Amino acid sequence: MTTTAHFPEPVLGAPEGALLEGAPLADGLPLAALPADPAPDFAAPSLAELRDALAGIASGLDARFVSAGTALGRAYEIVEGLIGALESVTNAFERDAADVAVGNMRRTADRLTCLPAIQAARRDALKMIEQASAALAVQIEQVNRTLSFLRICGLNIKVAAAGSGDFSSFADMMFTKLDLGEQEMESISREIAWLAEAVPGMFEVERQLAVECALVVPHIPRKLAEDAVALQRDQIEQADRAVRISAAARDIRTQVGTALGALQVGDSTRQRLEHVADGLSDVDAFLEQGPAFGAEVAEAVGGHALALLAAQALDTLEAFQRESRLLASSLRGIGPSAVMLLEMRGTGDSPQGDEEGVFLHVLERSVAEVAAVTQQLREADARSNRLSNRASSTAENLALRLATVHRITGDVQQMAWNTDLRCYRMGTEGRGLAVVASEIRGFAATLETIASAIALSFDGLTSAAGVIRGSQEDEPADAGQALAESLTCIREGGQRMGAGLSELDRSALAVAEILEDTTGKIDCEDEVGGPLMAVTERLSGLGRICAEIPEEGLAPSAELLDRIAARYTMAREREIHRGFLPEEEAGASAPDSADMFDDDDDFDDGLF
Repeated sequence: MTTTAHFPEPVLGAPEGALLEGAPLADGLPLAALPADPAPDFAAPSLAELRDALAGIASGLDARFVSAGTALGRAYEIVEGLIGALESVTNAFERDAADVAVGNMRRTADRLTCLPAIQAARRDALKMIEQASAALAVQIEQVNRTLSFLRICGLNIKVAAAGSGDFSSFADMMFTKLDLGEQEMESISREIAWLAEAVPGMFEVERQLAVECALVVPHIPRKLAEDAVALQRDQIEQADRAVRISAAARDIRTQVGTALGALQVGDSTRQRLEHVADGLSDVDAFLEQGPAFGAEVAEAVGGHALALLAAQALDTLEAFQRESRLLASSLRGIGPSAVMLLEMRGTGDSPQGDEEGVFLHVLERSVAEVAAVTQQLREADARSNRLSNRASSTAENLALRLATVHRITGDVQQMAWNTDLRCYRMGTEGRGLAVVASEIRGFAATLETIASAIALSFDGLTSAAGVIRGSQEDEPADAGQALAESLTCIREGGQRMGAGLSELDRSALAVAEILEDTTGKIDCEDEVGGPLMAVTERLSGLGRICAEIPEEGLAPSAELLDRIAARYTMAREREIHRGFLPEEEAGASAPDSADMFDDDDDFDDGLF
């Protein structure tokens, strides 16, 4: 009695691209697309020929996809470099530098625009200094003359005291204080004299400044302010454009990265074809031992194994066609994105239509021209500022000398009180000294009046000094240097943008060429798909599913199928394989079972 193994009926379906009509399918595969009768002719074509054909296809496929992967890797690196170049245009540090340049230009323009008003205020301040200086010169002379009269009073005290030692020492003390007062008043006189001499020169500098100012104000500062606004607007537009280009480049990078991952279809197809080719070698070796099992067993086991290999080859073919077509379509879709990058590059021309087409270069020339035109104005302004600073400092120092005048006035008043006291103690003998004391009191009153007038003059100097100081509070430390720094920033920004856009041109063209070449390599329907389909059809003609294997063929069949299954690296291969096992073995070989199959490498089969 003969014992047979029963196989499960495959799940039927009708996938697109089935090779043989009317064939029963397992999970969408024409697994039984083999003639049931007569027995397959294993001699024509030979299994060795089919094995060599599959090995050749696998080898050529591997070369194509490895080359494509290398090219796509290069494209990924190019886009990555482009993104880095564009980020140099948009990073916060460079934007801050551009903002500083714009601020410098605006402050310089504001300074030039306000210069006429500043000049008018400084001229008024200089007139006030001139008037106060003239008044002070007269008032200081009055103080000096009063001090001279007080010195005469001191001599009269000595004479009237007729050699009294007490009065003589008192007169000597008066002379000492008068000497100190005269020295301090001399110092004040020198500062007032310097102001009197400097003010006419300052008026001349201000006149020259007014002439230069009339040549450039208001059109030059207005142009500078417009350039500053244009620079800021251009910086924003360039940065926004760089952000858009970077976003498009990142999309391309993502697409290329996805394509790189999808290229594993070439490797997985190669592996599966190699497994089928090795399986043909196993079947060939088994058939050579056919006489040992008997012709019927050999035909049944061999035909069943060939049906399995035909199903693996067919599934591999369909998966390769499907995935490679999707991959080629995806790569073709990246091309328009690369073209879009070049179109974005073309939107950066200068709004003024200059011959170079780079706005920053035009702006650089414009700012340089403004700087050259205003050079004399800035030099005259600087001379005026230096003289004004000196005059302001002198005026402020003179204001501090008011305390000296008050001290001298107080000393003279003290002299008058001391003289009165001494005369009172001498009685009738002190009448002569009383006359001198009366004169000293008169001089003290005169000094007090002069001191009040000096205080008013000093107030005028202080006010004028404040006007001069205030006119320079908002001025940059060096307007020329500020413009030079702005020019440097503009130049560097133009160079960075030029470099980034130049890199964009090269990168977009290089990526487009790589994508076109890579698409041609993987779009290999005629070179790979056609020959593989022919081999699959020939292999399908040799295979024959055996629903009932004789008992004496069970062990050889299991050994042969196990040897074929041992090479599998993908879950899809194992799934197809289970459809060719006896019912009891198929149940025991479920995906969760580890006795025959290992699913650790399912990750490699992600595309399937």
